[in-house]
Amino acid sequence: MRNKLFAALRYAMLGFMALFAAFPLVQVYINSFRTDNDVKLMPVGLPREWVFNNYPETWEIGGYGRAYLNSFFNAFAVILIVLTLIGFAGYALSKLDFKFRGFFTAYFFVAISLPGFLYIVPNYFLFGRLGLTDTRGGLILLYTAMQIPFNLLLLRTFLLGIPREIEEAAKIDGCSETQALLRVTLPIARPIFLTIALLIFVNVWNEYLWAQTFITTGALKPVSTRFVHFVGEFSRNMARIYTASAITITPIIVMYIFFSKRFIEGMTSGSVKG
Repeated sequence: MRNKLFAALRYAMLGFMALFAAFPLVQVYINSFRTDNDVKLMPVGLPREWVFNNYPETWEIGGYGRAYLNSFFNAFAVILIVLTLIGFAGYALSKLDFKFRGFFTAYFFVAISLPGFLYIVPNYFLFGRLGLTDTRGGLILLYTAMQIPFNLLLLRTFLLGIPREIEEAAKIDGCSETQALLRVTLPIARPIFLTIALLIFVNVWNEYLWAQTFITTGALKPVSTRFVHFVGEFSRNMARIYTASAITITPIIVMYIFFSKRFIEGMTSGSVKG
């Protein structure tokens, strides 16, 4: 009886926290189907009249078609580059013995601890000299550098949990170091690679400061900067602001819904322990 009571209290508490966390998000989507006057009179509530043209109008006025393409291209380019680089680097830091390995590990720990705004000004002047400001390639290069330290250390921690005996057995069967990495280690580490890819996608999609600073051409601006510009231009129309918010956050929600199980698996699982 006592166990059932504790279970009921636990589920009730979890349900309450889930509703508490979901309520603002649900209200954003509900308000995106309301009129501006309705939202201003009663910010929290159901629509008295469902308005479906908020989405096509906001999409067209805000230029979200081009912004979506920019954000998706930036995110997938950064994911591809970062996963390739940290795949080899993480394997080296976790599995290979070489000089200065401890130094490189400490270097990336230091890189995580430094806030980005400390080097945004020198980077801007450097990129200006190199002709990389207001270019898609320059922004992708910045995002790649920003995403490497944390995700490399995350991958390294996961790879340390894979017994070295697995790679040694592959080498006994005739695999080289590179073949052991590609055929043995990487398939085992697939969940953490997917988790890192999701983290990078969310970070790149939501990033605003660097994109706003380094990109001035409207055709190159990602979704985050378009949303801020839209809010500044249409601050009096609350219904459209809620609609713009819904358009901005929907890809993140969809990604989480489809990959949440794999994301949690990648963050919590390890490998076969020796």
